[in-house]
Amino acid sequence: MPVKGKILWGLFGLILVLALVDIGGEVWNWENHRSGFWGFSLLLLPGVAVFFHSVWTLSFLKGLLLLFSGSLTGFIFERLGLKYGMIFGGRYVYNLQGAKFFEVPLAVVFYWAIFIYAGYCLTNSFLFWQQKRKPGRKQGNACLLPFLVLTDGLAVVAIDLFMDPLQVQAGSWAWLDKGVYFGVPAGNFFGWFLVVVISTGFFRTYEYFYPSSAGNELPTVPLIPVLAYGLLYLSFLVSALRSGMTKLALVGSLTMLPVVTASLFLFLRSKLIRD
Repeated sequence: MPVKGKILWGLFGLILVLALVDIGGEVWNWENHRSGFWGFSLLLLPGVAVFFHSVWTLSFLKGLLLLFSGSLTGFIFERLGLKYGMIFGGRYVYNLQGAKFFEVPLAVVFYWAIFIYAGYCLTNSFLFWQQKRKPGRKQGNACLLPFLVLTDGLAVVAIDLFMDPLQVQAGSWAWLDKGVYFGVPAGNFFGWFLVVVISTGFFRTYEYFYPSSAGNELPTVPLIPVLAYGLLYLSFLVSALRSGMTKLALVGSLTMLPVVTASLFLFLRSKLIRD
């Protein structure tokens, strides 16, 4: 395995250990399991892993472009949502600690990039395991672009369907305008979908005209975002069950789990075919 692949898998291994400690803290109610080194690392390491994964699989400039477009689009929509109560279906406030920019927590901007990149990679994994190339002007398969962007959006919205009610209960943010989905306005998820499809739609269109061959030497690396998405699902599931939110656990399982399962199925099938 190339050195870059070893580094990426090593970073994922660290994230896995930290995430399991965090999940264990949820299960056994360790009061300080998200404090100090563990909590800081659990926030920082995913960003480091996403940065290196993006620049090594897309190219330096393209990786930064995708991450920047996700963060910028998320920030603009969050600012409009906080100031005018639009975009996400109602008014809300953040109770998160830490630095803010125009009332938007920088941690939220940071995670917009991570979630959008995860959705983009998950969609690509379906192509990769079937040995199909992303749309490019030389292939003449532009008709695939809308379907890929739509899948990007749905994969990321599935995250928020599970995450948002959990974060509201945890006090990370509060909805001033209550909604029908565990107290969350349904328009919130349409707002999430818009942020994602604008970000990845812009990037995939750019990528269509300027394709890259970066990352071809890292054949197992596309599996990392899939496993990370599954780990995120597991964390949400434990939190929901521990909080007594069994209906949310069911909904989250029906939205996030099939995405991971389908990608892993195609991965295993591709290995069997190659072997």
